[in-house]
Amino acid sequence: MDFLRYADQVKIIGNHAKSLVSMEVFDQLNSLIYEAGGLTEGAGGKLLDSAVKASIPCDGYTPDSLVKAMKGTMSDAQQYIIIGDPSEWIVSAAITTYMQSDYLAAVFFIYPVGMAALDSRKELAQLILLLKSNHVPTYLMREPESFFKGIEPNHLWVVTHLKDGVSSGSSIEYLCGSPQSSEANTHGR
Repeated sequence: MDFLRYADQVKIIGNHAKSLVSMEVFDQLNSLIYEAGGLTEGAGGKLLDSAVKASIPCDGYTPDSLVKAMKGTMSDAQQYIIIGDPSEWIVSAAITTYMQSDYLAAVFFIYPVGMAALDSRKELAQLILLLKSNHVPTYLMREPESFFKGIEPNHLWVVTHLKDGVSSGSSIEYLCGSPQSSEANTHGR
């Protein structure tokens, strides 16, 4: 659990996560969402990163385009805890980008919803295998609504809430990774 103590940023990613938090609170959190530029996903769009003042152009809602656009959104040498629905491509792209840059402290998945989760089982399995093989502590929030209920828009509250949830085993379930490995990597930075 020490990786929670060393994380610099908690980043809420994707539309599913956004839907769980009131708009006034969400606007104050560190977040990353995709906004389509047209009626179809392939028309291009933009990333809205709360840490970056301007929107970031993105060729389209594809894993490669999202990773390419995200490379310019990260602050150097920060450790991120990512919270999002793994069935959303933006969450998968963020995990890939932050892991490649060695800025990923941990991942908390929001329980996937709807047909998107059923249609992407293969991709979800590959993503979990990637996290496991890179020793990234990964957890599943089975009741994200209760986690975000009463959320305060600050980093320390989210980290404390995650710690409490993981410690009590309430609705947060361990999936894979190695907290000890994450702790060792964080100390070396």
